Amino acid sequence: MTKPVLHTLSRRAILRGAAVASVAALLPLPRGAFAQSPVSGGTLTIALPTEPQHFNSAMDSTQQVKIIAGKIFSGLLRYDLDMNPLPDLAESWEVADDGLSITFNLRQGVKWHDGTPFTARDVEYSVMRGFGQNNGLVRSVFAPVTEVETPDDHTAILRLSVPSPAIMMALPVATATILPAHIYDNGGNIRENPANQAPIGTGPFRFVEWQRGNAVILERNPDYFEPGLPYLDRIVFALIPDSQSRGAAIEAGQIDMVYHSTAAASDARRLGDLPHLSLSTDGYLFDSTVCFAEFNMAHPILGKTEVRQAIAHVIDKQFILDNIWMGFGGVANTPIHRNLTHAHTDDAPSYPLDLEEAGRRLDEAGYPRGSDGVRFRVTIEFTPFGDQYNRMAQYIRQQLAQIGVVAEVRSQDFPGWVRRIWTDRDWDINVSAITNASDPTIGVQRAYWTENIRPGTPFTNSTHYSNADLDALFVAAAQENDPEARRAQFVEIQQILMTDLPVIPLVAIDQFTIATRRLNNYDQLSDGVYAGFADAWLEG
Repeated sequence: MTKPVLHTLSRRAILRGAAVASVAALLPLPRGAFAQSPVSGGTLTIALPTEPQHFNSAMDSTQQVKIIAGKIFSGLLRYDLDMNPLPDLAESWEVADDGLSITFNLRQGVKWHDGTPFTARDVEYSVMRGFGQNNGLVRSVFAPVTEVETPDDHTAILRLSVPSPAIMMALPVATATILPAHIYDNGGNIRENPANQAPIGTGPFRFVEWQRGNAVILERNPDYFEPGLPYLDRIVFALIPDSQSRGAAIEAGQIDMVYHSTAAASDARRLGDLPHLSLSTDGYLFDSTVCFAEFNMAHPILGKTEVRQAIAHVIDKQFILDNIWMGFGGVANTPIHRNLTHAHTDDAPSYPLDLEEAGRRLDEAGYPRGSDGVRFRVTIEFTPFGDQYNRMAQYIRQQLAQIGVVAEVRSQDFPGWVRRIWTDRDWDINVSAITNASDPTIGVQRAYWTENIRPGTPFTNSTHYSNADLDALFVAAAQENDPEARRAQFVEIQQILMTDLPVIPLVAIDQFTIATRRLNNYDQLSDGVYAGFADAWLEG
């Protein structure tokens, strides 16, 4: 196949003129100017805040990996905006009444980007030795799978030791990436496979080039298994580390899309009101994210429950929602996002803003003010995405100062932050966020389960919180087929977490995307920007 001519991009070229948008780009477009039917062609340019180290989402659930890999690979299922499952690599499926087997009937005629046929062997490898072993977001969900039977090339049967109801909500490409067994199943270390840098998938777009420090380029897969799709010719992921530069670039029409972690919430409303841009919060049920302040449980002071409860009383969550997240979401009363209606409850301990109560509790805990007015000192880290996490850290620092706790806010780049939190464990308070995904067994359990205390492994149990009763409830909920009984278990889990407070939930975020109004159908699935974009199209 002839390799297409590439339009090599540089960051300077992408941002040239970004500070001054053209007048034409800012003029309102008449409704009649938009096409009513999808059209093929065009290049979609998406901003990236940081450069990924690879493109294998089967072993990494970070956003910058998922958004690229989701276009290259496929999952077994897709999910609509109401979380109803739709075919992807699986045409149909059946869950046994006892929950101990799941049969997937696979599409025929699907090819990997190198021309090799897709078969059930790829599903078996991916579940048993790919994402099922390496993706921390879904590892516990697939742990009950004892084997994957492949009676023929187009049938894969998952056999389970105990039911795992969350599996059927964990099968989109972003979390359950199907990898090519003929590339990976060679006895080597999945993390060292060169295909991680030059991926081969079955998805709507093929990997073309990685211009390190600049851009990642994908092209249309002409052999995609859905006839006529994708519509776009090319997707370019442009690395623009500075949030102000990203905002200026999309305002000027130099790029076509920024998404939640790449756009400041404080600027999103203004950008979304511009006539050539649109703001959407649709398509993020699979990324139901809660931001929080978490505590290093090994800290001699913060490791005490009564101290954490006192600190909870200094935080005004509504203030954070209104002034930092600009109303994108709701106050988080528990670590489970309100979008997960089958599990969330408001019936849990709460800690309203009350500085006097906070001071009284610290006095009782044995940390009165000293002669200099200081009780103790801490550092606050924050995840280096957007500006809202830094702003939350600064707000908490100011609030702590009012009760005699001196805090220093410390910043670092993304690799440094990951290393400090999960490897070096050199931190006190961390302001961050975690996706709940579509179910607490997928997205919440990993952060509090004792078995997920894995030093050196990012996005596991960072606080090192451990509670045997909570562990038992998580395991029970992961195996419970009765929805009411399962909900009761999740309610008890939230009550324990809001009593022990290894984290203080702050905001249940409504993720958002800002895109050119020329772009259509990018927000029709529950995994949002991490979906394949096969149906997305640009008006001419």
